[in-house]
Amino acid sequence: MPPPLRPCGLFGLSGTVALLFGCAVNHEQAESLSSASAVSVALVAETDAWHARRIERLKAPDGWLSLVGLEPLGPGLNRVGRASDSEIRYDGFPRDQIGTFIVEGDRVRFVSASGVEIEGLPPGGEIRSDANGDPTVLSIGEIRFHVIVRGGRPWVRIKDAAAPTLVNFKGLDRFPVNEEWRIVATFVPAARGQFIGMDTVIGVREEGAIAGRARFEHRGVNVDAVLLEAGDGGSLLRFGDTTNGKETYVIGRYLYVEPSADGKTVVLDFNRAYNPPCALTAFATCTIPPDSNEFPFDVDAGERWRNERGTP
Repeated sequence: MPPPLRPCGLFGLSGTVALLFGCAVNHEQAESLSSASAVSVALVAETDAWHARRIERLKAPDGWLSLVGLEPLGPGLNRVGRASDSEIRYDGFPRDQIGTFIVEGDRVRFVSASGVEIEGLPPGGEIRSDANGDPTVLSIGEIRFHVIVRGGRPWVRIKDAAAPTLVNFKGLDRFPVNEEWRIVATFVPAARGQFIGMDTVIGVREEGAIAGRARFEHRGVNVDAVLLEAGDGGSLLRFGDTTNGKETYVIGRYLYVEPSADGKTVVLDFNRAYNPPCALTAFATCTIPPDSNEFPFDVDAGERWRNERGTP
């Protein structure tokens, strides 16, 4: 039979600490403990569900783990295939040449090679990049490719459902879920048309539309972070902290922020902080967090990083 709980009221202990010391707790303390426990259980469950959805997206045939190529498009003709002299080359293509991209100013067309069937190719071959919405996705077998624009220049992004990064994926490491890192921040909306320039891992500059700022205090440090428009009413926080290059990815991590419910605050749940795509593949074009979003403290929440690519 376990020993009875003893009263510890003289010590002024909180309910949680009282239980740790084998002390009796009163009704109010018990209710507080029950409420805190319920919130923690709910947060863990919600975070786990979110993480499971992220893994599912990553493991999709066209998810980030399937990315196997990133090649710049030059003016004029750009041959696509597995031949060594192809401008857009990937060993997984089924033929030495499957077609040609033709770049004329801002206009991009694709012409398939004789006898090659390319799925998704529109009549006339006009290709839409991701500069203004969803790009035209072309495919042959399990390989998909489309045009993106970075730094004002067109690039071809290639994905393969048989990519080693996808086939050999072993999951993601995470810090334990911690309620301390679910922060309600003051939201300061930005005036329309404000942009911020940011570097990328491929050496070109990108501009992002500013949604506003998130202001909060953490352990004596006042943070004034830039939020970028996410295109769906929410925003994106790209941030760095003092765990980068050690426990987390070297350039920082990203965090999706739900739209403000009251126009005055936003919830920054760093338990959902995730690694940028370049932590998973060498062919991503990740944007590096701006200096204003470099936090001078550890954010020991969200995804960790293990260097399985053998590169920074």
